[in-house]
Amino acid sequence: MTERRSSLQIALPVGLILILGIINVLLVRQNLGLRKQLAAGGRTLDLTTNVLKPGDVVAAVTATDLDGRPYQLKYQKDGRHRLLLFFSPNCPYCEQQSPLWRDLLNNVDKDRFTIVGVVSDREDRQLVAAHAEGAGYFKAKMPLPIVFFDNESLGNYKLTATPTTLLIDEDGKVEHAWVGKWDESRVMEVAAALKQEN
Repeated sequence: MTERRSSLQIALPVGLILILGIINVLLVRQNLGLRKQLAAGGRTLDLTTNVLKPGDVVAAVTATDLDGRPYQLKYQKDGRHRLLLFFSPNCPYCEQQSPLWRDLLNNVDKDRFTIVGVVSDREDRQLVAAHAEGAGYFKAKMPLPIVFFDNESLGNYKLTATPTTLLIDEDGKVEHAWVGKWDESRVMEVAAALKQEN
């Protein structure tokens, strides 16, 4: 009986080690397959699937500014388009995007465009202010007002990925939605879109 128990005590750990070894080999094979897929240009995450599209219409929003006061983002026949810059203070792509947005603030026609920085109301206000200060948004030719959207407003505007830039006409109709950091071709596309809006 003790001999049988002894062989069982040896067989059980050996069996577990064998099973774990097989699982490990399968995981290594899966990992290698995924690496091949990525190297060959496999599926990547598409952040544009849940974003506003040209022609979508958005409604006015009551948000809060950096000081906690109400801020009304509304669309009215005033000859101005709205540019919304959605960012997060801890987003590395927003940091990389900031010189391009600062150039926008320094060069856009303030008679034709209103630019508003949009942040989730879950973000720390001091971090947001420090990020905007460091990016030069407050010292630009057109200083950037920053407003905090609640979850419902973020959902209505489909703002999930940072940075996102929205161009909206005076009727609240989306004309362009640019998700992610701009490359050179995107900079040219934005410049052409802003030049067109007369």
